[in-house]
Amino acid sequence: MALNDNPFADPFSDPPRAPVETVHSNSNHSTGRTQPATNNAEDFNPFANRAPPALNNQVSGGNVLGGSRQGMDDELFRKQEELERKAQELRRREEELERRQRQSNNIDPNATNQQRPHNWPPLPTIIPVEPCFYQDIEVEIPVQFQKTVTFVYYVFLVYVLALLVNVVASLFYMIFASGPIGQLFLAVIQLGLFSPCSFLFWFRPVYKAFRNDSSFNFMVFFFVLFFHCIFTFVQTLGLSSYACGWINALDTFGVSVPIALIMLISALCFTAALIGMVVALIKVHRLYRGAGFSIDKARQEFTHGVMADASVQRAASAATSAAAGAAFQQASQGRF
Repeated sequence: MALNDNPFADPFSDPPRAPVETVHSNSNHSTGRTQPATNNAEDFNPFANRAPPALNNQVSGGNVLGGSRQGMDDELFRKQEELERKAQELRRREEELERRQRQSNNIDPNATNQQRPHNWPPLPTIIPVEPCFYQDIEVEIPVQFQKTVTFVYYVFLVYVLALLVNVVASLFYMIFASGPIGQLFLAVIQLGLFSPCSFLFWFRPVYKAFRNDSSFNFMVFFFVLFFHCIFTFVQTLGLSSYACGWINALDTFGVSVPIALIMLISALCFTAALIGMVVALIKVHRLYRGAGFSIDKARQEFTHGVMADASVQRAASAATSAAAGAAFQQASQGRF
């Protein structure tokens, strides 16, 4: 028994508890970790060392989410700006189409030639000749066909350029390479004849076909341009001094290299025109078949359009009367 024990205490009572400092010191000693002793157990905060890491993790997570959210906001802002630009472009096109539609509605179809001034060909004012046709692809041609008609028009211009270059090449070929003078005359005739004929017989029909939704003009375009492609192929080859094409241009290299190069330019122009004509035929034929046109519709348009004209009917009746009178006269002379 220790000296400080109470001799008058109840031997069967619970033993006294140890002080708090002793318990903490013993537990720390048994676990091998040293902690400072505290006088009051209530001052100890077990969560004091864990709060700052949790707060740091929260802040770092917030930074990542904030950066991704900012990137998404920038992407949405760019998309919104792009959509606004497209909407403005669509509104501008719609306003332009409405303006053109109002212009076309204000013009009487029966008085088109009187109200619309002719603007093609675009001749200078010093020339005392006025334009012969009114042509405006953006006004008269539907929007879905404007690119095709513009392409055919550019093909026509390339062919006219090829004819002009052919005249220049034939001139140099005659002067500096002893070329035939007949080739120069033929080149001038082709320029003066085929330029207006190309416009009248295959570009103007396809223009009116898309403008008036005419199957008959489509058939005229296909028929004329097909044979013109064959004709341009002969020009491209340069057979028998018909034009400055590939064959006579290559033969001229043995006489004069600069003249041969000029003739090669002419051959290249004819080649580009020929390729453009073939592509134009294919493009227009696809639109023709997709729109539901046919030969029967072209025949009906010819019957109700051309044959229904009063002048054509008078000419046909006059020819029929003349043929019937001649046949009756021959029969009368043979009988008597």
